[in-house]
Amino acid sequence: MQDITAWVDFTRVAEAADAAGLRVLGFATQAAFLLGTGIEALVAEPSDPAARARAASEARQLLLPGEMGEAFKVMALGRRCAGPLGGFAHQDLRASL
Repeated sequence: MQDITAWVDFTRVAEAADAAGLRVLGFATQAAFLLGTGIEALVAEPSDPAARARAASEARQLLLPGEMGEAFKVMALGRRCAGPLGGFAHQDLRASL
């Protein structure tokens, strides 16, 4: 396994996107984004209790504030995109950029 974590200045990314004619369509924590895209349904999918418990444990690592949920962020950029993106329904941090 390899850690490919990188520090990203999302304000600079947003500015560069704007200069390139793109809009920031959403900006949120990883937890809010995953909840907005339905991670709960994925965790509940396995019919085997052991597999469901494993999925729940993995989801906790992705969602909890003390783990990756708040430390990691998600940004969507686009051009001529209509309508809101579901992954950003729970949180909109664009004003913080």
